[in-house]
Amino acid sequence: MAEDKKLICVVGATGNQGGSVARRFLADPRFAVRGLTRNPNSAASQALTALGAEMVRADLDDAAAVAAAFAGANVVFSVTQYWEPFFRPDCRAAAAAAAGVSCRRYAYDVELRHGKNIADAAASVEAGLDANGFLVSTLSHAGKCSAGAFTDLYHFDAKADVFPDYLASAHPALAAKTSYIQTGFFMTSHRILPESYFQKQPDGSFEMRLPIAADRAVPHLDVNADMGAFVHGVAQMPAAGGHYMAAGTVAGFGEYLRLWAAAAGVAPVAAAYKHVAFDDMVADTADRECGVEVALMFQYAADHGYDGGMDLLTAEDIRKAGIECPMTTLEEWMARQDWADVLAK
Repeated sequence: MAEDKKLICVVGATGNQGGSVARRFLADPRFAVRGLTRNPNSAASQALTALGAEMVRADLDDAAAVAAAFAGANVVFSVTQYWEPFFRPDCRAAAAAAAGVSCRRYAYDVELRHGKNIADAAASVEAGLDANGFLVSTLSHAGKCSAGAFTDLYHFDAKADVFPDYLASAHPALAAKTSYIQTGFFMTSHRILPESYFQKQPDGSFEMRLPIAADRAVPHLDVNADMGAFVHGVAQMPAAGGHYMAAGTVAGFGEYLRLWAAAAGVAPVAAAYKHVAFDDMVADTADRECGVEVALMFQYAADHGYDGGMDLLTAEDIRKAGIECPMTTLEEWMARQDWADVLAK
């Protein structure tokens, strides 16, 4: 790697968030990119290698391997996964074998462990990191932000229990170099919740069925296109310690449905929004435990805000600092999608 370039190490470089971050920093001649992956020979890894990334093998269960992969880093981007272990058959089997542990809780434990391993590894290279050199993907702490009303929204709290909580207590020097980036609802979430987003009715119309009021505003993110641009912007902010929300649009799901109908060529009268109960969303989801987890998320967003009521910086704040931070609006994203498969259901 060129000696005059800064090194960013990207956790999960072949995933949605990490891949977007890796590609954006590869486009910046000031940076060399090292991507962490479990499989450097995968097609996604090879594609990043072809773009100039150094791809290294590092399993997040192996803290020593992660620390070695961070050697020489000036910037580290961290992201942890809840849904990957949640759906993985071996994790389901392990959860089933552990008395009293649901697959939801098991995935929390995995994500929590991975987050701590990343934090410990980053602490081992803290001295070489930029003043704003640890950029972490996280979410609001549902348990704390709801004053204990939501105690098992696991894919939120698994992140926040580490970033910022564990980090602040275990590694204060690293915490002083950290910025926290929350991510909005992925615009692509309809793919894993097809019966909640676009349930086709017997008459051929569509119904969006969510346990949140149609006009309750939430952030929406085109994760593959925009996470990299947002993290790149945060990296240039003059100070660490900021809490951010990565989103291109803030709007209710009623507006999401309206924009979808316009982009897909569906008449407004054939696209209805229904505010359903928690149990209805669970019933609409093919995997019941997944239904419980996401229904809790929507209820939390309805009752306390998706961000838990936190005061967060946005792309507009980054732009006000004179830093480029282009983001995709929900309307722009809708217009770029091919809705043929949804319409043909």
